[in-house]
Amino acid sequence: MKSRWCRVVGIVALMCALVAPAATAQRVKIVLSNWHLVEPHWEKSIKEAVAEFMVRYPNIEVVLDYVSYAEKETKYMTAIEAGVGPDVMHLGPAEISFGLFATRGYFRDLTPFIQAEAAGFLDAWYPGVVDALSHEGKVYGLGNNYQAMVLMWNKRLFAEAGLDPERPPQTWEELLDYAKKLTRDRDGDGRIDTWGLGMVGRVDPGFQLRFTPILFGFGATYLSADYRCAAINTAAAKEAVKFFVDLFVTHGVVPPGVTDMTPGKVREQFAAEKIAMKITSAWGPPIVKSIRPDVDWDNIIGIAPVPVKAGTNPEIRTTAFLSYYAMNRNTKNPKESWELLKFLTSKEAQEKWFRDARVLSARRDVSQQYQLILDDPYAKVIGAELSRAAMVPMIPEWPQIIEAINVAVQKGLLGQPVDPAWRDAYLQINDILAGRRRAGERCPAY
Repeated sequence: MKSRWCRVVGIVALMCALVAPAATAQRVKIVLSNWHLVEPHWEKSIKEAVAEFMVRYPNIEVVLDYVSYAEKETKYMTAIEAGVGPDVMHLGPAEISFGLFATRGYFRDLTPFIQAEAAGFLDAWYPGVVDALSHEGKVYGLGNNYQAMVLMWNKRLFAEAGLDPERPPQTWEELLDYAKKLTRDRDGDGRIDTWGLGMVGRVDPGFQLRFTPILFGFGATYLSADYRCAAINTAAAKEAVKFFVDLFVTHGVVPPGVTDMTPGKVREQFAAEKIAMKITSAWGPPIVKSIRPDVDWDNIIGIAPVPVKAGTNPEIRTTAFLSYYAMNRNTKNPKESWELLKFLTSKEAQEKWFRDARVLSARRDVSQQYQLILDDPYAKVIGAELSRAAMVPMIPEWPQIIEAINVAVQKGLLGQPVDPAWRDAYLQINDILAGRRRAGERCPAY
């Protein structure tokens, strides 16, 4: 099967040369936008899949639109408001975009297309994924990647620091102890050149995936159960954010420049063996391998559940990442766009994404049944952690809420007192949620 996907790139060129001019003129052109296209190993995989799609649907031409992870939401919103934009979009994490896009009517309703498919079409996906991508009884997206955030560590650096390379930290307190031992001068020039932990500190969409496991791991959460008030005024939440900031400010186990660190930059640090641990998910190992393909990463990388606070056993200890495909409300070719969207989230394509990039699928018939996933040591851990993972609130206000959190944390990383910044974030979030509260209803004091 894999060789077939790889051959189709050349086959498409030959087929296009053989197609009669009259048939060519009838081809429908649709645009697929995907942030993964800017990542070399993903670009190759997506191009292979799209080439296969065009072999199967010779009347459809797919044009690829490259967009960065950080800019995709803004780019799509601007284009859709102007009446244009890509026909099919890959978005994620879902909580950043879905609530905002769905409530503003940016997506085309997929329900009629789904109803035209065979009965039970959506049964292949995890029920929670289908629910997350639905709004007011209508389905607006099909789940793509779905995976829990975990801890990745470098076994070689562990061994060099005198730590058991097969035993990752189980608690946040133990992680700090490990990180101190791993932060050291490896080349003997008297300066630290390797740090215990890498983390995203920039105001960036990738921040929440790395910070949330720490908040959850301390037994805290962002919002009240009814989403009317912030919940970061608890002792557990304050302890979690102080721990996160102190890793850099007080303990020095994180490399300099943390407030400029994006997920990509942290991955580069890990690949260069400048850091020994980081929070990631299924995409971590293959991207690191692609950066330094000459290194025997299979015997160096370890994947484990994220730690928790000592003496606790929270039911939810990490967060889950969900990406999805959606159709632009402005598409002039909904039928062809549906065929592409359906193909990209098919069992066949989802198995390919795992082979090429080791990402788990939002489809149960892939993540729970595909033998390569069941046999993979990394996928086993990530898949098992989904039962202890929760997504953050899928509400339109979420992008503003997480930005307030991100900014407060960044202030702490820049040396400002953490508690006042955290209090400001608490008050700001309550203001953001004011429209959800009843008249006269007040949130608890900080």
